[in-house]
Amino acid sequence: MTQKQAGCRSRGNVRMQLAAENDELSGILEVLNALDDEVVVLDAWGYIVASNVAWENFCVANGGDLDSCSIGRNYMAVCTSADGPSSAAAQIVPDGLRRTLASGDSFRCEYPCNSPTEKRWFELSANRYQKNNRLYLIVQHRNITKRHIEREEVEQAYLNSNAMAALIATTSDAVLSYDLDGNIITWNPSAQRLYGYAKAEMIGQSLETLYPDKWPKKVTYYRDEIIAGRLQDFEATRVAKGGTEREVWISCAPIRNPDGEVIAISNIHRDITVVRNAERARALIANEVIHRAKNMLSVVLAIQRQTARTAETVADFNRSFGARLASLSKSTDLLVHNAWTSVPLRDVIAGHLEPFTSVEDDKRIAMTGPQIDLQPESVQTIGMALHELATNSAKYGVLQQDRGQVAISWQVEREGGLLQFRWLETGIVVDGKPTREGFGHTVLTTHAATLLNAKASYKVDADGVEWAIRVPSEHFYAR
Repeated sequence: MTQKQAGCRSRGNVRMQLAAENDELSGILEVLNALDDEVVVLDAWGYIVASNVAWENFCVANGGDLDSCSIGRNYMAVCTSADGPSSAAAQIVPDGLRRTLASGDSFRCEYPCNSPTEKRWFELSANRYQKNNRLYLIVQHRNITKRHIEREEVEQAYLNSNAMAALIATTSDAVLSYDLDGNIITWNPSAQRLYGYAKAEMIGQSLETLYPDKWPKKVTYYRDEIIAGRLQDFEATRVAKGGTEREVWISCAPIRNPDGEVIAISNIHRDITVVRNAERARALIANEVIHRAKNMLSVVLAIQRQTARTAETVADFNRSFGARLASLSKSTDLLVHNAWTSVPLRDVIAGHLEPFTSVEDDKRIAMTGPQIDLQPESVQTIGMALHELATNSAKYGVLQQDRGQVAISWQVEREGGLLQFRWLETGIVVDGKPTREGFGHTVLTTHAATLLNAKASYKVDADGVEWAIRVPSEHFYAR
């Protein structure tokens, strides 16, 4: 024991002796010393008139605060002048003590009181004591640090639990858990939105309710892999209530009890169906673009070879080849404008005759036929044929002579469902059958029929020009 402690203890003994001589308090002093709690007795003015041994030891352990433990010191004044962590709580104590003196009602509060080595919390309670018409206050201090920490931990756990519950309830991901037998034990609102099953329908049901037929892995496989730490996330196909398959990304973890034993498995299911569909669509588009680019280059090369074979001069080649590439570009523009799906036949005709005339305004052009949409390959092939027909007409026929008529007609056969397409120029002067058959003639008589698996005929005589083709149904849509 230090000299300082010994001095405090000796003064405490003196105080106890003085108190023992006071007949008014002699009955409670032994009782106070038997208590583990720190206790002081105040008179009606707030002065310390007695204290127990626990109080004195507390004062010494608290840094030798002799002012707080000495008989004759004003306890209320010490509270009023307090600073540090407990100062805010200390300020309310004097008023509380005065109310207890006046009314007899107990006063109670909690306050922090840190020692030099640890953080502590105490509970102060005050009760009025009357002896021989004298009023006293018995002020008791109890260390509640453990209780306070436990209460804070409970409150924090409650807050964490509420926060987690709110997060699970409001997240856009499906959150669920299942026991070690694979039976679902929790199911959040997003799980219902994703799979269509209400919580009441799924609690207690096997997680395999969501598996597609003949899914190769059982829930026990996933359970064992997750517990072993070999599986934290994976992608899988799951089935909603209506039978719709959803692609989901699943993150998973074991749930353990306080002893560390695994008691369940948690899952978070994120719907990635749209993402994966978009990825597949992009891959398909990329492959289709490559495929179409190769096809286009093949067509260009074929046009180049055939044009070069029949051209008489370089200038003739450049002129014919450029015009045919422009025709191919027009077909491509029409397909792009229609998302490379199908193009109305009327638009194909108007587009390829546009360099020569306006089919809407030129009275020499007559178009008759139902609503027909051409598939991409037939757009390019029919477009090429129309370009050759229009070019020849601009050189030798209606579009050059400013007489006669071009009748463009089509219809779908009732039997067989073939598309009959016909270009007929009449009312013109035809000098006779062409002396040279160039690339245009090849397109009209051979290439178009071959590319569309169709039958085509081309005739030039004194009555005019006629080209007809019968196209199979897989190359068009009839509206």
